[in-house]
Amino acid sequence: MNTIPTTSKKPKISYTVVGGTKIDRLRKFSFPFTIILLNRGGLFYRSEMILELQDLKVGDIICIEGPHIPYDIEPLSRNFPDIRFLLLRDEASVGEKINLGLEEAQSKLVMIGWSNTRVIPSSLNRAFLDRIEQSEAICTLPQFKNSRGEIIPSIRIPAFIRNKLKLLPWKPGKTRQKSIVPFDYCGIYNKSKHMKIGGYDHKIRNSYWQRLDYGFRAFLWGENISYEPDFLVNYISEPVLEDNTPDESYKLFYLKNLAVKYKRGRGMLPYSRLMRYLLRSDTGLIYSFKEFREVRKWVTSNCFQFKKDAAALVNQWEAPE
Repeated sequence: MNTIPTTSKKPKISYTVVGGTKIDRLRKFSFPFTIILLNRGGLFYRSEMILELQDLKVGDIICIEGPHIPYDIEPLSRNFPDIRFLLLRDEASVGEKINLGLEEAQSKLVMIGWSNTRVIPSSLNRAFLDRIEQSEAICTLPQFKNSRGEIIPSIRIPAFIRNKLKLLPWKPGKTRQKSIVPFDYCGIYNKSKHMKIGGYDHKIRNSYWQRLDYGFRAFLWGENISYEPDFLVNYISEPVLEDNTPDESYKLFYLKNLAVKYKRGRGMLPYSRLMRYLLRSDTGLIYSFKEFREVRKWVTSNCFQFKKDAAALVNQWEAPE
């Protein structure tokens, strides 16, 4: 069954692996777990973060860099011989980097973090990871605090207001809560579930719409993204501001998620959506029709993966107390 996330094949990302031992890296840990570190905020942050994660001794660590490779990779690989550095040769979106990292990971659970964040050590213990594995969430989200120690309203609740989709920010509480997207891509991912829904869409370049496409697809296909109050992450610098401008990425998100109807146990992209799409698209009638037709073919190929449509998902969403 075709569960690719987009209407075209994923491009092959060219990269080089530096460092890391050749043996089974997970055997020396009590629980099979992988940490993927994405670089943001300078070389000092990254080196400190790697050292702190290594001291936790909780799992294999993979750092993804590139295509502009920092000058300190060689000394870093000498200082941290067990760490694998994936050096990309071409530009890649954040979602593509995460897809690559999860493909490289040998464990069921994989944590995505940034070099300007710090994981509270007490979060990553065996009992906690066992609980995350049993929860069956496709992605488990932490509680975030900013550099001033304030809790970030990282939960996102979907709502249709005047027929327009809005994401309502919500401050996480003391119990598990659903969120339509992983805030800043961070969280503990279930590798098999991530691969099953096709991962992040490489054709959606805008990070805001890429994450929203991932979140909607996960829920529409019967998966769950949830916040875990015992999972704690602090920012040491501010997270990147989100750009939610309706651009080319939004158009793909709309067709793949909001335009899909669920009927008779399957998802479908009806031609009744075509005229509205053509009138609102700014890429011309011929190209817009081609876009619609390609996504419709993808929806048809994956029709039985859908368990509901966006209207039902939003209407059934239970707001946290």
